[in-house]
Amino acid sequence: MKPSRWLPALCALAAAGMLAAAVALLVQDARVMRGRSSVAGLQPRPANLAGINVALLGVEPAAQQAALQAIAGIGFGWVRQEFDWETLPANSSGAGWPAAAALLQNTHAQGLRVIAVLSGAQPPADAQQYALVAAAFAGRFNRQVDAYEIWDEPNLRAGWGAQPAAAGYLRLLQAAYPALHAAQPGATVVLGSLSPSIDTGPDNISDLLFLRQLYAAGAAPFFDVASGKPYGFAADAHELRVEAGAFNFSRFILLREEMERAGDGRKQLWAGNFGWYVQPVGGAASNEWGAVSAARQAANTAAAFARARREWPWAGVLALENWQPAGPTGSDPRWGFALRAADGSDSAGVAALRQTFSTVAAPPGEHAAVNSFATYTGAWRFSALGADIPAQGPASVEFIFEGTELALLARRANYRAYIYAEVDGVPANALPVAADGRAYVVLTAPDLQPQVAPVTLARGLASGRHVARLVAERGWDQWAIAGFAVADVPPAHATRTSAAAVCAALAVLLAGAAGWGVRGSLRAAAFSRAATQLGARATAPVTAVTAAIFWLSAAQAWGQPLTQLIGVRTETLPVVLTVVSAGLFYFSPWLLLTVLSGTAMFLLLAVRPALAAALVAFSAPFYLLPRPMFERVFSAVEVFMLLGAGAALLHGMVQAAGGKARRPQLTLLDWAVLAFAALSTTSIFFAAQRAVAVTELRTTVLEPVLLYLLLRFIPMAERERWLVADAFLAGALLVALVGLGQYASGTNLITAEDGVLRLRSVYGSPNNVGLYLGRALPVALAVALLGVRDLRGRMYAAVALPLAAALWLSFSRGALLLGVPAALAVVLLFWGGRRARRVLAAAGVGGLLVLLLVIGRSPRFARLADYTQGPVFFRLQLWRSALAMVRDAPLTGVGLDNFLYAYRGRYIAPAAWQEPNLSHAHNWLLDFATRLGLPGLLLAGAMLAGFGQQARRALGGLRDPATRALAVGLCAAMVNVLAHGLVDASYWFVDLAFVFMLICGLMAQLGHMVNSPATAAQAPPATSRGS
Repeated sequence: MKPSRWLPALCALAAAGMLAAAVALLVQDARVMRGRSSVAGLQPRPANLAGINVALLGVEPAAQQAALQAIAGIGFGWVRQEFDWETLPANSSGAGWPAAAALLQNTHAQGLRVIAVLSGAQPPADAQQYALVAAAFAGRFNRQVDAYEIWDEPNLRAGWGAQPAAAGYLRLLQAAYPALHAAQPGATVVLGSLSPSIDTGPDNISDLLFLRQLYAAGAAPFFDVASGKPYGFAADAHELRVEAGAFNFSRFILLREEMERAGDGRKQLWAGNFGWYVQPVGGAASNEWGAVSAARQAANTAAAFARARREWPWAGVLALENWQPAGPTGSDPRWGFALRAADGSDSAGVAALRQTFSTVAAPPGEHAAVNSFATYTGAWRFSALGADIPAQGPASVEFIFEGTELALLARRANYRAYIYAEVDGVPANALPVAADGRAYVVLTAPDLQPQVAPVTLARGLASGRHVARLVAERGWDQWAIAGFAVADVPPAHATRTSAAAVCAALAVLLAGAAGWGVRGSLRAAAFSRAATQLGARATAPVTAVTAAIFWLSAAQAWGQPLTQLIGVRTETLPVVLTVVSAGLFYFSPWLLLTVLSGTAMFLLLAVRPALAAALVAFSAPFYLLPRPMFERVFSAVEVFMLLGAGAALLHGMVQAAGGKARRPQLTLLDWAVLAFAALSTTSIFFAAQRAVAVTELRTTVLEPVLLYLLLRFIPMAERERWLVADAFLAGALLVALVGLGQYASGTNLITAEDGVLRLRSVYGSPNNVGLYLGRALPVALAVALLGVRDLRGRMYAAVALPLAAALWLSFSRGALLLGVPAALAVVLLFWGGRRARRVLAAAGVGGLLVLLLVIGRSPRFARLADYTQGPVFFRLQLWRSALAMVRDAPLTGVGLDNFLYAYRGRYIAPAAWQEPNLSHAHNWLLDFATRLGLPGLLLAGAMLAGFGQQARRALGGLRDPATRALAVGLCAAMVNVLAHGLVDASYWFVDLAFVFMLICGLMAQLGHMVNSPATAAQAPPATSRGS
């Protein structure tokens, strides 16, 4: 058998195997990771999660004290004790009050916290009476009791004392919850612990179903934490089976998932009872909880505490069943859970628990600022808000935790402060690092709005105990530390997900290879059958589309005389009409005139799409002068671009209907631009500040890309290309004239360091003038020096003068020292050939001498030689921070227009605090990498390579001097983009983005001219180029 026959089948089989492996890995990972939810937004966990059920009410004081002392000595932090509410009348005169007071006093003396379970033999007939008792209990014992549990096992008849019902229990919650919080505002109200069950009634209701019914009835506002009973039964503590019909410790996860489905995931889930049962020797036995050996009981009990502490950040206090039950050994089967036997001996579990509880470190989860794992040094202040940094003296905190990740819950706002962090004696690995080697947290909020947000300090640590040390600098009166968050992510999770991704990628590749190897005849037959089936279903839609195309093509055909009148008889009329309609549309205060002029402009652009490109080229620098439309604000360049794109689409449809359309052959530049647009769109999903990212996607990516596509794929005559170039220079000229007029009148100027006045024209900064005019000046000079000495050449020479004057008066160092000299060098090389090299060398030496002279005499330029302060120092700090952004997000970047927020809120170096509001990296390489990651930088390189390919083709094939001069000017403008972009913006401003795509689109047109059969080998008459 030929390989061509069996190889596709083998590839398909391998692809199926790879896909199955990927699915298996993901399923395994989901099984292992189930229950390990994010710690973000959870209630702070108690410092000690270990609790135990006791039955010490009424026990003689000496025995009570001995038991409580032993419990505290093992390492338990909580005891859970039931109180019969019927023995505690609200007037505090019942027999139950003295016994409760004695027990709670002894418990408090041992430093133990109390969960008081207010239960009874049967539900109260009047829920308000129960609430009065609960309030009286809390009012009397608010210093000894921390949590109040409303009943026990309300989902069982045995626990509730009647047929259980969620609605009946909810009435008890609704009455008790406000009463308890009125008596003790800081108390924790615990939902009655739900016992595991699979029944649906009437005597017992599944714990999962009962909790679901409570949420459906609106119970969420009436308890602070939920509670269940994750008994282990016969399964080990680490068994991962999570099923509604399974009884094991992992059943706890199902209760948690019910809470999350109800939108109540912030609350903790406590365990009212849990444990493993050992058949008591010579005592009452029970099969209700399963049975294990004493050794397994000890191991599982310790493992359960450790697992809940490490894997379940949502788990709160877990109360073990039990210390010693109330009943005698002969009749109470709960002695099979007892940690201390009736003879006073300890079970095997005591030693295991002492070892487990000996770890003094914060477990995964959220922790308040003030906790037993944090040690503060200095005059810190503490309140419910957290910890406040001292104004003077030392200000440090040491935090001991157990996990693989640590985050600081920081209260951030519009203030300047820093926290330096190290973990285990080395700089925290998830933070940017300052020049002095210290990792730091910026407490300035990214959007300057007050907020409490987690800031990851370290990740990827070895699972276990770690010590973090934080040193604060500034930030007093802000209560900056709101808490800590710890997470524990097993390393195998990343391994499994990465392996699954590799398997899935291999499956796709193998499937592609299999599909490629299938014979063409089979593919053709399948396509034929699909087309036949589609035809039976899609007749009506296809007919409708065909009718629409027919209508459009007919309208254009019937309107052909008008088109010919506008397009052939004169070149001035369509330009004038378009400019007039555009002006009326954009500046008209009347809706009707705006609609009519907009319609007229759309029709004119549909006839001549090149006019749309000209309008965009002219209006690009005026994007800062927007116009409100339909409760939104749009600039002229946006409006003209969108109308032009729609008109160009209509024009293309008409051309296609008339059979005049041609299928373009995509170039490297085309693919790079399209991929850039696709990557930018995808990046939205990774941006922290999505609203601003969407705006930048629209204004600096998609709309400029539309301009490129219009220039690339709408056929243009030579005069139309020149019209676009003329419009670009006209817009730049207007910017220059406005700036020069302002300079002459002394308005809208900025004073430089040495008192020199800098013009800024229509921009907010003189540097923007240098950026924009630096792209236009080379085009004007190239056409003036290298083109035909006709009217256009003289006009371009005249335009170059005010452009150069405005550039000089902007005093933009990047433009005057980098961008313009580099661009002029390109023009001069093409103008003078080999002779120009000597001229440029001499000019370079002369320019260096002038620069040294200027640096010596001008404070503004002198600061360029100072690397310890001033603009060069700040620029170096900025680049260091930008590189940190790229290191942290190499594949995605921080997102479009998210640089400001990431820089100001995370990456700004402490030494660069004077310039926090920087929206870009001031380097074109870092700009693309920080916004779109390394893939974005790669595509920027691909666009430049594609531009170079088209430039080489144009310069090598064009014979018309004027057109070739335009190509040289475009090359020089791109050199300006790259040279000036080394120290300032290159693309990510609206005007610069449009000009970048304008340069690329025009060069693509010129490159296509070389390959086009219509390209003339000789220059056309000079008169055909004038307009």
